[in-house]
Amino acid sequence: MQQLNNLLFSAINQFAGQNQFFDYLFIFLAEAMPYVFIVLVVTLWFRSKEQSKRYLIGATLTSVVGITINTLIAQVYFHPRPFMNDLGTTLVEHAANSSFPSDHTTFMFCIAFSLLFHRATRKLALGLTVLAVIGGLSRVYIGVHFPFDIAAASVVAAFSAMMVHAARDKLVVCYNVIISTGDRLTGRVL
Repeated sequence: MQQLNNLLFSAINQFAGQNQFFDYLFIFLAEAMPYVFIVLVVTLWFRSKEQSKRYLIGATLTSVVGITINTLIAQVYFHPRPFMNDLGTTLVEHAANSSFPSDHTTFMFCIAFSLLFHRATRKLALGLTVLAVIGGLSRVYIGVHFPFDIAAASVVAAFSAMMVHAARDKLVVCYNVIISTGDRLTGRVL
């Protein structure tokens, strides 16, 4: 399996360092994409009605669950990043910690997959899924993740989204408290 992971990594990362424009583009996509998701969720919060706010809270909770699962995986399984094995070209500095699964990509997939459960946000979720794939593969291009790290992130995100969606009825009171508190706080600020 690691041989296939290395082969796929090389197929994507081989272009790093060849074209300055593309290097800067993929660095931007790899590093900034999670912030695009955050800005989108915050913006939607201020433009949404109560039901859509529930979806956004669910997406945020899904991200927390996903990143928690990643943290637990990292405690029991360490997988070195490509640069730790002297593989490929690395375009950005990164801590030499476990690469599996990608936290950035898990976060993005969690938001996208969570919103897939709701008809009202399904088109948005499909677009976000495409952006999550682009963001994840950009992390391979810049040399900080293997393709399997990205694939694992999507699995963790799908599992997290299913867990939170399955528990949605039990979370209604919590969601309502967050919505009313958020509306009161933002009403004072705005």
